[in-house]
Amino acid sequence: MSRRKQNRKPRLGKQRYAIVIDGQTECWYFQTLKQYEKLNIDIRPKLPTKTKLKEQFEEVKEYREQGYDKVIWLIDFDVVIKEENERRKGSNSILNQLRTYLAYANKHTAVEIYINNPCLEFWYLLHYEQTSKFYSNCTSALNQLKNKHLKDYEKSKRYYKNPRNDIYTRLRKMLPTAINNAQRLGDFDINAPQTAKAEMYKIFQLLNIN
Repeated sequence: MSRRKQNRKPRLGKQRYAIVIDGQTECWYFQTLKQYEKLNIDIRPKLPTKTKLKEQFEEVKEYREQGYDKVIWLIDFDVVIKEENERRKGSNSILNQLRTYLAYANKHTAVEIYINNPCLEFWYLLHYEQTSKFYSNCTSALNQLKNKHLKDYEKSKRYYKNPRNDIYTRLRKMLPTAINNAQRLGDFDINAPQTAKAEMYKIFQLLNIN
């Protein structure tokens, strides 16, 4: 999505950032990130009251209207596929809805939409290996991560926010590798969704973390 807007470093001084996410693990990850990096900005990981993409989009618009410097919406594409498979026959395609959301971000410079395909665990995997393998679901990416690299990984607050070795601290030394590997994969293309992507790295560029 960098084609539509150039990533910009944050301005000096306090910034108001809202991050809209669809899972508890993302929330814990960003909380540990903020603590480790001692960020001089107000990042607010916000769990939506509802987890449907349409409802998350409403939160994105609300935050923009509240005057946040940046509203970042992080989407796991496996959630898009799940909603697509569950939608009522004859209702608007979830992929078409996503096109609408991307067009909205194109129009409003304060809004950024980043997509991990299939999920957050693929971003973790890129800390350890350079791969363009497409995982059709998060379970497949998770199995690769656990079998080869993070054998004790679990989606729990105890694991993510372990005061002696939280998730971000554990992965931090490999962050430059992950960013480089994710950049090599390029931007998410809604017209070619069966490709591995991790646009998560753009958040680090935005925050000037490397």
